[in-house]
Formats: sequence, structure tokens, C-alpha cells
Amino acid sequence: MLAADWGPVPVLGKDQNPYAYLDQPEFRDLYQHSKNSSEECYVIFAEGLHCTSCVHLLEKLPSYMPEVQSARVNFSQSSVVVHLKPGASLAQVAHVVEELGYRPSFVSPQEDISGKFQSENRTIIKRIAVAGFCAGNTMLFVIPVYAGLTGTWAHIFNFLSFLLFLPILFYSAVPFYKGAWTAIKYQTVNVDLPITLAMLSGFTLSTFNLLHGEGHIYYDSTASFMFFILSARFLLKRVQQNYLAPLKIRSFFKDQKFLKKNLSAWEAVPANSLHQDDILKITRGQTIPAEAELLSSFANVDMSLFNGESLPRTFSHGMKLFAGTQVLDRDIEVKLLGTFSESRLGKLLKELDEGALVKSPFIALTDRLAQQLIMVVFTLAIGFFIFYAFIDMQEAFNRSLALVVLACPCALAFGSPLTYGLALKKAQKKGILLKDASSLEKILQLKHVFFDKTGTLTEGQLKLAYSEPAVIPADLQKIILSLEAPSYHPVAFAIRSAWNHPQDLYPIVAEEILGRGVRGTWLGSFYEIRHLSDTVHESELAIEVIKDGLSQCRLYFSDALRPEAQKLIETLQHKDIQCHLLSGDKKSRVFDVSEKCGIPADQVSAELFPEDKKDYVEKFKNTCMIGDGANDSLSLKAADVGIAVKGSVDLSLHSADIYFTRGGLTPFLDLLKLSKQTQNVLIRNLSISLIYNLVGGVLALMGFINPMMAAILMPISSALIILSSLWGFR
Repeated sequence: MLAADWGPVPVLGKDQNPYAYLDQPEFRDLYQHSKNSSEECYVIFAEGLHCTSCVHLLEKLPSYMPEVQSARVNFSQSSVVVHLKPGASLAQVAHVVEELGYRPSFVSPQEDISGKFQSENRTIIKRIAVAGFCAGNTMLFVIPVYAGLTGTWAHIFNFLSFLLFLPILFYSAVPFYKGAWTAIKYQTVNVDLPITLAMLSGFTLSTFNLLHGEGHIYYDSTASFMFFILSARFLLKRVQQNYLAPLKIRSFFKDQKFLKKNLSAWEAVPANSLHQDDILKITRGQTIPAEAELLSSFANVDMSLFNGESLPRTFSHGMKLFAGTQVLDRDIEVKLLGTFSESRLGKLLKELDEGALVKSPFIALTDRLAQQLIMVVFTLAIGFFIFYAFIDMQEAFNRSLALVVLACPCALAFGSPLTYGLALKKAQKKGILLKDASSLEKILQLKHVFFDKTGTLTEGQLKLAYSEPAVIPADLQKIILSLEAPSYHPVAFAIRSAWNHPQDLYPIVAEEILGRGVRGTWLGSFYEIRHLSDTVHESELAIEVIKDGLSQCRLYFSDALRPEAQKLIETLQHKDIQCHLLSGDKKSRVFDVSEKCGIPADQVSAELFPEDKKDYVEKFKNTCMIGDGANDSLSLKAADVGIAVKGSVDLSLHSADIYFTRGGLTPFLDLLKLSKQTQNVLIRNLSISLIYNLVGGVLALMGFINPMMAAILMPISSALIILSSLWGFR
């Protein structure tokens, strides 16, 4: 859809603008999603948004209102995310959206937008029901007329058809009037305009012939035409809502109940009723709904969503538990530190939702093709009408209208977002989180893949290998566990996993010194746990326990090579993709890993600083870096595609494009397969759309397809795209 470069929409005064209340501070705070020094973010539900023409019009909001910095439409949720300059009038934004032909409704951060489009769906269904009822009954009255009925009864039946068409004219067709008026007002082109003209022309001509008692009556075909058009649009809208909607925050805890402490009793409450400082009992197998403080003595928690590790981690009393982690073996009590939307995972899912709206190059291409197609179709229809009108005015009108209806570009523009929406959902099921769909395109262009060593090609999870002496006394174990209890260091988790965790630890006030260890006093003795300086590298680490200056024991930890690492390297090399190993570890250990994996020595670099890794990656094109989201953040950003396989999920996705929630490197093979699958579906959908429009357009101009047949055939193209996409990701 092409729009004229209009200036700002006139500003309404407070007394004139029905949305003036939105500028009150309490409403701004209620609906504000994020705010910084340069802009404010709001989400507007735009009722009436139904096709790509609507998307292009709403994304031109900054042209109509300079205070809007950007506008990005979420087609699946009929909403637009607007970023405003500080102090911009929300009332004026709502006024502009309404002027463009859509009923605006602001959405708060805590609100579930699905309730709004469910209400809109009910309205659409009512319009379809009215159109279907009127069209069906109209057919009953015209059948006798077509069969040869004449005289008074024929005139009565035609008049009844006229009455039955009025509900369609004044109710069912209202959305088309709005779209047509917007097209005229803003000098744009959309499919609502010719549909409205066709309906009004059919009604006017039929009414004229009815009053004069001669000529054809088109109430039946026009009513059926409107019924099929409305039904096709609703089909597309439902598919968009079901398959294009990104992962919703509230669906993460759908139908879950939590036991909340209410005085001395426990009360079952839904997840959306939880608040900060609530005390909950989390049962075995249940997911923690928000960041929380552990009140029980200890808890074994599945952290795989955050660090990709398959083994659980043991947390001690007072430690912080994260939303989205799962309690494994016993009921625990926790105190909530906030709500889910305020948690690391909640913010991450919101970021992924917003990232899903970013248009990939292929979607941008199909959008441009759709805009060009609608202009070509309209130009061709007008030219054909002018030419053929000298031969047969009625037939010229019918064929031109059939061309416009049949060659609607909605299926063309709809196919790519649908494909990417299904791809993102399938990726999530396979443990792959993508910031946006463009990464799927870049994966297919890779020539070089760079691997970090620790936590990428190796397990990245320390395990207690052996100790000196071989047997550690139970009392000393308890002291070590007590000292390490508040620590989040991998060594602390490895010790807690290796030794049975006692119910009651010693109340030692431990002090953790970053990079050196922990220390504390118990029964008059001073204990220290130090890292041994001669084995400080990640893949081979040791600590020493010291009591009053005397060594008590040494603990040694190891990190094993991932079993699937060699297979992945071989697969990539078979695809003519060069594999590189970049690590900060000692050369001997790095080259030992590269030899086991099959990476050539001339493509291995060791003892690198993070800046060195970044510089190395930047020397190549079509690159992918796979590493730790925290330690490899610079090189992850430098690569065309950054993949984090270890570390905090939210921290990783700030620097990487993709995060693996499943442990290991197997998800990378799934990612390669999914990228190729996505490309095949995109090409097939584009081919179906272009062939359908070409063949259908020729048949319409040749007179083999009339407007009502075109209205019936139009949703078939969308149905073919839907089936093609679903079959492609089966």
C-alpha cells in the first residue's frame, strides 16, 4: 500500500478529544511499558487491523505525528508498539490512530491482550453471521425468480431480497467503509475501496432495477460476495492469532496454582495473583513463579533453562532462586522478591516478544512485492475496464472486480510471517531461543564457525574428580559446605552435588573474595578455601582447605569433552564450513581438545583475551560464534550470528542472537536443519502465491471467473499457504 506524504494530523483540544484522559499522569504511568531519557513506549490495540495495507498505514504514524519516534505493528495481535518523545500527548496518538480508521485501546504491561482481540473476534463473527443469514435467505427468494417466476410474486420476492440486504449494507459491511474512507482520505490504495465500490454498485443498480421493474437484480450475488469476503478475512485473522503470536509471558504458568501462606493456613492461588513478599510453598516438580529467597534449609533445583546443565544445583537457605527454575525432590518454602514480569525470565520473554516483530530481509522483500502487486493489479484492472467498457460495460466491471478480489496480495504478504512464526515456535520446542527470525537466514550463509572451549566443546560443569586425602571427614565436609553455602561459584555447586547436603549447616558467617575463595571462623578456628594458583584454568581447577594456616585437604575438579562435539565438527566440515577453536586456556589443553574434535591446528588459537577473540572473528565474513554468553560477549556481538550455550539466559541474549536452553551442542544441528526447512517453506509459499495470482488474474480477465467466484477462491490461496506452512514444519 502506498501513502501520500501527508503532514501532521490536526491537534484536537482537550474539550474536543474523547481520549483527553490519557494525558493524566496516572494513566500514562498505567500504560507505560518502558521509559528512558529519550523516549516512552506504549502498546496500542488497533481494532480493525486486518491486512498488510493496515500495517503499512499504521507504521507511518511518525509521518502524521512528529512526536512519535517509531511505530511497529504486531500483525498477530492487532497491536502497534509506539515509541514517543517524552511528554508527547497520548490523547493525540489515540486520535491519530482513530483518524486512520482503527479503534485504539492502550494496553498496560500487566494486561493480557488476548482478551481484546477475543472481543473483536466476537464482533467479526456477528457480522459474518448476519451476512450469512441474509445471503442464505436471499438465495431462497431468488431461486423462483431464476426458475422463471414473474409478475407480482417475483416483485415481492425481489423486494424481500432488498430488505434482507439492508443488514449487510448497514452492519456487516461497516469495516469496508472505514477502510475505503481511509484510502480516499489519505490518498492510499487498499483492497477495501474496490470491494466497497462493488457492493454499493451492485446494491444501487439492483435497487434502481427493482424500482423500475426491469433489469437484473444482484442482491443474492452481492450478499454472497460479502459473506465470503468476511469469512476469508476472519480465517486469516484466526491463523495470525494462533500461529504468529510470540511466546506470551502469562502462558508460562498457565493453569498453575501455588500454595500461598495466609496467616497459619496455606491457600491455593493462581500465578497472576502473586505479589512481592508473598510466602509460598513450592511443591516437587513445580516451577518457581518469580525471583525468590529460599526459606528452607536447602533445595535441589533444575537450572537447565538458565545454564543448559542437565544436572541439578543445590541452593542453601537465604540464596536467591530464579523464576522459571524447577524444584526437583522436595517441597520448599520461598519468599517472593517481585513478580514474574519483573524477573530476569519475564524481562527476557518480553524482549523476545518484541524481537519477534522485527522484519527479516525476506519478510521485507515479500512486503515490497505485495505493495507492488496491489499497484499492478489496480492499474491493470482500471486499464482493462476502460478498454473493455466500449465492448460490454457490465462485463468490464465484473472482470475488473474479479481480478482485484482474486489477486489480493494478503496471502503473499501473509506467507512469510506465518512461516517465521511457525519456525520460531518449533525452535522454542527444541530448546532454541531466537531474538528474531533473521538469524535463520544468516545461518544458511555461514562459512566460518568459531567455538569457545570451556562450556562449549567441553561440558562446562565442574565435577569433583578426586581429593587429597581420598576420604574427607564428615565434620570437615560439613564445615566446607557451610563456608560455600552462600556461594554461586561453580566450585560450590560441584561440592554440593558431590556430597550429601546435611539438613542443618553450621552458622558460619562466610566472606567470599572474588577470584580467591571464601573464609570464615568456626569454634575459634579460622578456615580458608583457596584456589590453587598452579591450576587456575577452567578445565582443571583445584582448591585447598586451610585451618589456622595448616592445610586440611585438597579438592580437584575436572571438565569433560561433550560427547557430540566431534560429530558436530564433522557435520560442519562436510558442509564446507570452516571450524575454528578460540580459547583463553593454556595451549596444551586447547590443542588436546581440538585434536579430539578434529579441528585443524592452523584454525586453533589459545591464551586469548576476549578482545583478541573479537578481533579474530572480525577478520572473516559469514561467521558464527558459539560460546559463553558472559565471557564471550564481545566475539558473540562481532559475529554475524552469536550463539550462547552456557551462562545466564538473560545476560546471554543481550550479547547473542540465539540461546540454547538445552544442554550440549545438539541444538546447533537442529538449528541448521530448521533453517533449511524454513527456507524451503518460504520459497514454496512465495511460488504458490505468485502462480496463484498470475493464473487467477488471467482467468478473471478472460471472463472464466466472476466476482462471487473470486470471493470464494480468494481464501483458497490463504488456505494453501497455511497448509504448505503447517506441512513444512510437521
